Amino acid sequence: MITGYNTDVRYREKVFHVQTEDKGLSNPTIESVVYHRGQVLFAKRTDYKDLVQQGAGSEEIANRIEHQHRMMIAAIKAGKLDKKIQESLGEELAPAGDVTRIDAGPPGLLESAREEAGPTLDQVILEYLTTEAEQDQLELELANGVTLEPGRSCRLLLRATSSRTGLPVSGAQVAVKMISTVRDPQLLGQGMTDEEGGLTMNLSIPVLEAGAAAVIISASSLIGSAELKQLL
Repeated sequence: MITGYNTDVRYREKVFHVQTEDKGLSNPTIESVVYHRGQVLFAKRTDYKDLVQQGAGSEEIANRIEHQHRMMIAAIKAGKLDKKIQESLGEELAPAGDVTRIDAGPPGLLESAREEAGPTLDQVILEYLTTEAEQDQLELELANGVTLEPGRSCRLLLRATSSRTGLPVSGAQVAVKMISTVRDPQLLGQGMTDEEGGLTMNLSIPVLEAGAAAVIISASSLIGSAELKQLL
């Protein structure tokens, strides 16, 4: 089973918690649930039997989980879940600056939300996701400008930021691989950016006996992916 995502989303002066998790290969389902103060407001379940049948690995499944998590966050920010949230809370969403008391909702809401969540949600927010991706993208830079050379050790200082705001992006998954014309891709290191969007990695670059090679530094986050490439 692959670890999921947990994100707090502030929208119209309320904080909603979005949790997306994998139910495991025995029940190949991705479930996203939106909470407010512990109350379930909305849930969406999709299966990934197609990936299992194709023999997909953990990376493909993780990408599917991340995509669904991003969709749920985008739906909240775009106001696409306003009606469902208001029905679940039994009240109108408060205007900016007005924080109201929210009573607990009726039991069985999670099951009800699972039944009502369907593929139409994907269709409704697809346009929003496309627009959002154009506005905000992940940027990855090699902050210390180190040169990678075969047969030598080096220290990488990476920084991940938002292209729209310039703010650091924490929790970005980073992988460093060496690819060449004479051997299979080799993982040199991996890690996750900290609260400042930074990640320090100590690497040993293998000796290149023949052919051409390059190091690929890739990062994946909730606002997209980015890559750096350096020939050896």
